[in-house]
Amino acid sequence: MPPKSLSFVDVTKENLVSIQHIIEKALNSASFIALDTEFTGLGGKEANTKAPNIEERYVNLCKVVRSHALVAFGLTIFEEVTNDVQRMSESLEKRYNVHNFNFSLLSQVDHIISPQSLQFLSDSGFDFNKQIRKGIPYFPGCDKSNSNLKDPNNIMRSIFSYILSRNVPIVVHNGFFDLIYLYYSFYADLPSKLSTFIADLSEMFLGGIVDTKYIADYVTREKSSFLAYLFRKYEREQVDNKFSGNKEYLFLSIQEDIKNTYNNQILQSNQFENSSYSNEKKVLNRSQNIKYCEQYAFHGFCKQRMKCGNSHDLDFILDEQAREAETRRKKRKLNQNQERLPKDINQSTEYVSASEPPTLLPSTKPDQFDMYHSAHFDAYMTGFIFARQMLKYGKTKVNNEYKNKLYLMGKNLPLLVEKSQFSKTSNGHNKKKMM
Repeated sequence: MPPKSLSFVDVTKENLVSIQHIIEKALNSASFIALDTEFTGLGGKEANTKAPNIEERYVNLCKVVRSHALVAFGLTIFEEVTNDVQRMSESLEKRYNVHNFNFSLLSQVDHIISPQSLQFLSDSGFDFNKQIRKGIPYFPGCDKSNSNLKDPNNIMRSIFSYILSRNVPIVVHNGFFDLIYLYYSFYADLPSKLSTFIADLSEMFLGGIVDTKYIADYVTREKSSFLAYLFRKYEREQVDNKFSGNKEYLFLSIQEDIKNTYNNQILQSNQFENSSYSNEKKVLNRSQNIKYCEQYAFHGFCKQRMKCGNSHDLDFILDEQAREAETRRKKRKLNQNQERLPKDINQSTEYVSASEPPTLLPSTKPDQFDMYHSAHFDAYMTGFIFARQMLKYGKTKVNNEYKNKLYLMGKNLPLLVEKSQFSKTSNGHNKKKMM
């Protein structure tokens, strides 16, 4: 089931000057800010960006970032809304105004574009012609000596500095790589040592950095933790919570900042009722024996892509996983009941299955949620997941116990964003502070 279109402000070199004040106005009301990026490469196997030694990994990641470029930057601003009526009634509704911006970017220095990234961006609907014609020109690394306030490069750096000045949580999903790209693109040249980079981050993001993948993996212990899976699961959960009548749920108002209007959207799982499929799609029964792709369900990608005969439909995956969990629960209950009975009693062990799963033809087109992979929508999903995590664990607990811990692939512990007493900040960062 494809996602709904989401209102956002498309920021290009043609409107950047006029929209800057709108962005800053939205940032002034931010409760937290979600960020995401799209770039021209992750580095191949030879780049060794998953090196076991984290210092070595950082150095290798920096090499990739210096030789590649950002093509899009997603900025989603969440403003918590609390009015007197809600305070008096103890409403179950948790409301946010959401401002969504997508920046098309065009680096002005030569860079590598990997074939894999080209395919990924193309499959995700990225408009390369638009990027070439309208992308915001920027120069990565240290600040350039240009005092023109309307220069696009200066404006992007000013916006990034304004984000840092808000002193609210900055939210990412598996965001270590994103942070390195953002630092290099809009802040300063990358420090040679990881400890220096971490020291810089700890002073830059005074409101703390929250990695939603860290919380999903290490706190919630989710079965899968890739972005679209968590978003879809939690989106459906909010619908169920609302219909239950006794559970807190999220209500988001997506702001159309340019028109000064907004669309109220409770995240109703694309008009689903109680997380079930729409009736018009119930065209096949269980006898079709369609299965979901386990690799996609656990990791968010499938090497076979179009050749895979199993479903990559996240709604089908989630419903099937719920059915499997219910089957296991009933089996355990049946076994427990059998153990309580006297051994000399003949008892039928006929298995009673769980309730019938949805009767529909799930899409087998791989990565149908690839349309989610735009910078603004990924930033929006990241912020939504964080809002749900605060709803579950409490704002104070999340901001005190789970911030400044970045997820590291292949590691059992997160990367702590804490300045060591033995580390120093970089010269580039120190110059920015003086400015």
